Amino acid sequence: MATRTILLTSLRILAVCLLFALCFTVGGVLSGLDKVAQQTVASQPAPPANQQVPPMPENFLRSFLIFTLCVGGILSYLILRARWHGWMLVAAIFVSMYGISTVASQVESVAFLSNKLPQGMIRAIFVQGAIAAALFAPLGVLALGKWRATSIRPPMSPAVPPKLASILVRLAILVAAFVFLYMFFGYYVAWRNPELQRFYGGPELATFWAALTHNWISARWIYALAAFRALLYIACLYPLVRMLHTSRRESALAAALFSACWTTVLLLPNPLMPASVARSHFWETLGFSLVFGALAGWLLCFTAPAKPAAN
Repeated sequence: MATRTILLTSLRILAVCLLFALCFTVGGVLSGLDKVAQQTVASQPAPPANQQVPPMPENFLRSFLIFTLCVGGILSYLILRARWHGWMLVAAIFVSMYGISTVASQVESVAFLSNKLPQGMIRAIFVQGAIAAALFAPLGVLALGKWRATSIRPPMSPAVPPKLASILVRLAILVAAFVFLYMFFGYYVAWRNPELQRFYGGPELATFWAALTHNWISARWIYALAAFRALLYIACLYPLVRMLHTSRRESALAAALFSACWTTVLLLPNPLMPASVARSHFWETLGFSLVFGALAGWLLCFTAPAKPAAN
């Protein structure tokens, strides 16, 4: 019986990965994102000698497979572990999925890549993400048998209503951590790549402190943008932590994996960005997402496993 259950669950997870791939593709078609991308490739001039943008790589299917398996597998884990079901679970998956994968990331694209991306692409990305999340959330919940409550899980001790001061302290910690980690991984991972510096037209800064000072003097708005994105991340991760209603350790793990799985989209071929730049952004966002996601999952969890009753 256990072997049969494991086999059926594995097949359901594979089906969810396939559903995600289909929803992602349908979203791209309905939003017009694929047409914008095709027109961009067709009209793109030859790159300068010091900035080579490679053609469509032969390993596109492998990259897309990694992306769909990572996202579909982790979403399956979250849905299966959720204590919610039905439309409440669908809403939580949609908010977390669309907020982290599209809104929070594309806010940064608006700020840094508006003059590099073709007209209409950012709008199409927002629409594509909304369509994909709206299609996948109910289908994923249905495919994994979580439309109705069918299983009984160990009770949890009731969450102690947090005081306002505690909430504000946690928010302040998360916002400060987001800004610091964003700058830290941006400098020590992404900005170490000279090609990325040329792509964005930024100066080479000798130390991390010099980078912080330079941004504060020349582009102070970057800190405000990072703080705003931190609040977006918190708002989108909170429903995920709430639907799990589990220990802090598992909440931290779940939030870290969920935040990090979306970084695999940077493995897909990108005609607008050199492969070296995309690879640096991948490692940058992967490290950042794992660390901040774990911290957010830990601090946003207000429950703990129920203690066994004393005899």
